[in-house]
Amino acid sequence: MMRNISRVRMICLAVALLTASTLAAAGEPGGQTGLAGLKARIEALKADPAYPDDPYALETIHEAYAALSAKSGGIGACLVDERTGRVIECGRNRQYSGYFRSDLHAEMDLLNRYEDRMQKPLASMGGNPRACEGLVLYSSLEPCPMCLTRIINSGIKKMYYVAPDTEGGMVSRMQDLPPFWRRFAEGREFKEARCSPAMRDAAADLFGFSMRYPSKR
Repeated sequence: MMRNISRVRMICLAVALLTASTLAAAGEPGGQTGLAGLKARIEALKADPAYPDDPYALETIHEAYAALSAKSGGIGACLVDERTGRVIECGRNRQYSGYFRSDLHAEMDLLNRYEDRMQKPLASMGGNPRACEGLVLYSSLEPCPMCLTRIINSGIKKMYYVAPDTEGGMVSRMQDLPPFWRRFAEGREFKEARCSPAMRDAAADLFGFSMRYPSKR
């Protein structure tokens, strides 16, 4: 009887070890094709001159990887002055940076940093806090409802995303925004970036990795 129990335990242990090695090979965290595989892909990515938004898509992807490495969501963003082509601000998902912050999606982090730095004067002081001429916001993923309304409220008139989010993205559903926000967004350009399939796939995979293996906190 004891020998039978020992044999069962040995079989269970062998099955557990086989399962663990299979999951690692399939891309579990720490596996050869997991985060390390994503890092290798991203380091090999280069902007394709045939796609005008590739340099900025790549910037958001690097930010997304940094976010994922810090155990937050794999999404990044950047703000570009289209008159010079210069990236003037970067942001990334920081929901789990030290403690939980449900508002710190990549676009929110980016706009917080930009607005804190600029400290634009209020209308009552003769300024226009929503003056964002020439600025384009890029995100590695289609913004959610919270981030989209924040972008609209910021005054930014152009926003491009690298990968669509069919489950949570709001740009493709702008017709479903409340009437106020639809009117506020009139005349602006929010759409998918003109980027290469390699950039789109990398951005989608970074987000997909963080959704498949969410931070245990």
